Amino acid sequence: MSKQLTAQAPVDPIVLGKMGSSYGIRGWLRVFSSTEDAESIFDYQPWFIQKAGQWQQVQLESWKHHNQDMIIKLKGVDDRDAANLLTNCEIVVDFIAVASA
Repeated sequence: MSKQLTAQAPVDPIVLGKMGSSYGIRGWLRVFSSTEDAESIFDYQPWFIQKAGQWQQVQLESWKHHNQDMIIKLKGVDDRDAANLLTNCEIVVDFIAVASA
């Protein structure tokens, strides 16, 4: 988690989903998308999370389907303990950045 980027707060934050429980021992997390098409959450970048009142930008390394779930791997999150710290974090994008893309 120490490799996550500290970022300025999104000007117009939009919640796209939420991180669920960790999956496995290598830092994967379940993800719950609020987008109309669940996979569309991956079309919007960069992602931000808020931990301890501070915004952090997180970088998606990989994602895949697992049974009925989708799971994600974030850069710098390499074990279950680091993934557990992100459980229930909302996935946010900056509407202004998305709208201008």
